[in-house]
Amino acid sequence: MVRSLALIILAIQLSRPSIPRQEAVHYAKVLQQEAKEHDFDPFTGVAIIHFESYWHPGVVSKDGEDYGLAQIRARYVRGCRGDEDPLGSPSAECQSAKARLLDGATNIRRMAALITANRELCKEKTGRVWFHEWLASYQGRNRPKEDKWCKPGEGTWRVVNYRKELIAKLVPAELKPKASPERKAKPASKQGTASVAAKAKGGTKSASPKQAKSDAKPAKAVKRSKSKTKAAKAPKAARDQRSKASKHK
Repeated sequence: MVRSLALIILAIQLSRPSIPRQEAVHYAKVLQQEAKEHDFDPFTGVAIIHFESYWHPGVVSKDGEDYGLAQIRARYVRGCRGDEDPLGSPSAECQSAKARLLDGATNIRRMAALITANRELCKEKTGRVWFHEWLASYQGRNRPKEDKWCKPGEGTWRVVNYRKELIAKLVPAELKPKASPERKAKPASKQGTASVAAKAKGGTKSASPKQAKSDAKPAKAVKRSKSKTKAAKAPKAARDQRSKASKHK
């Protein structure tokens, strides 16, 4: 999933408000690229790191096993896999690998690769690739001896819900359209509403108030002219009646 760089930066800053902006921008660029290549939501990466290290790249777990932003387990990375005791007596190569995990960009890239690996594992074991399931696998919740794979726990749902919070807070701001004052739609007037209703009924276009007044004046004039005509005809009829009466006499 692709999200804008500005949104990813904001998400990182929400997770760690004190992070220097330059550092946040650097991590956001790497996360955006890795999320695109490995096909996951960058907000998922932000949420994972939020609970693993709160975006502090130099964090090492208390047991000394997990390193960096996404708390990658060092004994499984290249350079440490072949060591008999990568924790207590790491080789020089393993020590170098651990140091690289403390680099934020390197750690994010490793996280992205692990997301893909755990997706494939869950698909193989369960036949599904559901977000909360592969996330549980990423968090190390698999129990191979019990044949239990990709089972989410409380920590899994914390990450899922935090991602939802990020979407709720940040995505509407990005998608909300910014209408310019010139393009704001004017409220429909009563006259406009009447016009639309007339069109819907198959009627003619309604006239504007000025047109209505101009149309009304001739109508009144016609009525007055008819009344004058009747008045003019009335005396003539009276004369005809009188002439008829005089003839009868």
